[in-house]
Amino acid sequence: MKILIAAGATREYIDAIRFISNDSSGKMGIALLKEAIKRRYKVKFIYGSGSALNEKAIEKILGTDGVEKVINAVTYNNFKDAVLSEVTDCWIFICPAAISDFTVEKKNFKIKSDKEILLKLKPAEKIVGLAKEKFPNVFVVAFKAEYNVSDDELKKKAVEKLNREGLDMLIANDMAKSKFGSDRSGVFLISKDNNDKILHIEGSKQTIAGKIFAEVEIRTQAPSQEPALKAGALNHSATSAQ
Repeated sequence: MKILIAAGATREYIDAIRFISNDSSGKMGIALLKEAIKRRYKVKFIYGSGSALNEKAIEKILGTDGVEKVINAVTYNNFKDAVLSEVTDCWIFICPAAISDFTVEKKNFKIKSDKEILLKLKPAEKIVGLAKEKFPNVFVVAFKAEYNVSDDELKKKAVEKLNREGLDMLIANDMAKSKFGSDRSGVFLISKDNNDKILHIEGSKQTIAGKIFAEVEIRTQAPSQEPALKAGALNHSATSAQ
């Protein structure tokens, strides 16, 4: 069974050298990739920027059995094009990538710094929602980050996003409690088929990845096929990146 995973952050360039981004490390995406290989999925991996997505780690991912394709995406539009192109033959799409909520008109020169400038940010379509709309048979798992909200508010916003975008599953977390780049996290898992029963999962990102796949497989009837393929290089790269 084939799966698409997208990880890391985007960069929205405002001029030839400056950009708007975030501190996503890509660690959750790496953890999900490791879990997918462990369960013998064929994987396509789209990645942006992030401390865990360094050149050495990507080289080792490229050499890992079970990884079918690795695509680097920089901007929102790069991610959008890559996802909509690569998801076509996948059963499952999991997207922990911290993709920009906005695009900005890029200037093809270095903006002078001697005066005030105003940036016009245009809201971007949600790529997970687009993927689900265009490919309704793909099981789509999205992530939602909030900051310094109550658990009830976080769960409420997550259910609203799940329903609004027609997603199959959503993983929600509060970035005030588990910051970008941390090795551990606490998340809420909400599923379309039972959004009244929200699971709370705490632990390492690898533990969370395992729980996510377990819940996905219940709903997709995808068989877990452990023991793992030869994924030693990937295991090393992910461990060293954390």
